[in-house]
Amino acid sequence: MKKVFVLSILAFTIFSCAKKVTPATAAEKKPTEEQTVVVAPEAMATNVASGKVTYEAKCGRCHGLKEPGEFTAERWVGLVNWMAPKAHLSDTEKADVLAYVQAGAKKG
Repeated sequence: MKKVFVLSILAFTIFSCAKKVTPATAAEKKPTEEQTVVVAPEAMATNVASGKVTYEAKCGRCHGLKEPGEFTAERWVGLVNWMAPKAHLSDTEKADVLAYVQAGAKKG
């Protein structure tokens, strides 16, 4: 009985100290001018191709992938900025993923 009690306290302590995940608010997800990535047209095709590879490899590792047409280009900026640290994307990978999803983003 004593072992069960000690294990229960230990488990409770471990789980209570775990990192808390809170959903981002709309203000946090809204892109700002400094978050917007501008890509030169000649580099766009390369960025889109490598962005697709990165998106499928790194973003698909943790959850199901969304089709780029599910969100607008503006919405993708917030989503990519929010998820890039979790996926451990470099600045180049982040820009490439953003180029890929924005290329197929829903209009409007």
